Amino acid sequence: MSNKTVNYKEIYRITSAITPIQSDCGELCGKVCCQPDSEDDLGVYLFPGEECMFTGKEKWLQWERRHPDEDDFPPSWEYPVYFVRCTGLCPRKQRPLNCRFFPLAPHLLKDDTLFLIHETLELPYLCPLIARRIPLRKDFMEVTALCWQRLLADPRIRDLVEMDSREREREGCRPNIIYPVSRYFRQNQRHNSCTNKWANRYTFEKSDPNDRAD
Repeated sequence: MSNKTVNYKEIYRITSAITPIQSDCGELCGKVCCQPDSEDDLGVYLFPGEECMFTGKEKWLQWERRHPDEDDFPPSWEYPVYFVRCTGLCPRKQRPLNCRFFPLAPHLLKDDTLFLIHETLELPYLCPLIARRIPLRKDFMEVTALCWQRLLADPRIRDLVEMDSREREREGCRPNIIYPVSRYFRQNQRHNSCTNKWANRYTFEKSDPNDRAD
């Protein structure tokens, strides 16, 4: 499949300056997610084609090629899946997308309603933004939502989001719904998030509308 399904240059551009809160969230946790951990296994996966944003020779990154079937990716994902680890503080404008979107993750309902939720993956650290439910900037949520709508144009990424969403539902996971995306839908498909049984079971978090860039 062509890596041109997603315009990563544009997504990197519009996410280059946004931050989850007005101040540096790293000050709340000692930048725990931005540096190697004791086991040297802290890192993020790149989306298909996202590797084009890197040279592969960055001194602040360690690269690993992984097999998708060994790391529980959908069958549509092909080898290699890139996993990268930071060796220290990274150039902010070059951060991978999974770093930029954190602590938000997408959840896609069966009727194609898209929500942004707090990340539900088990993490080797405690994120204050999630644990303390700190309100996030509205512009951060809006840009992150826009990016996910664009990323879902790639069937491989959509497969992953659908797989993760169905797994949460099967396990009875109760995530905090942070930001309802107005709609993400297939052509001519209708949705009504207000009547969706799954959405109505879970908690909506309110964010301060004034907590955004001037």
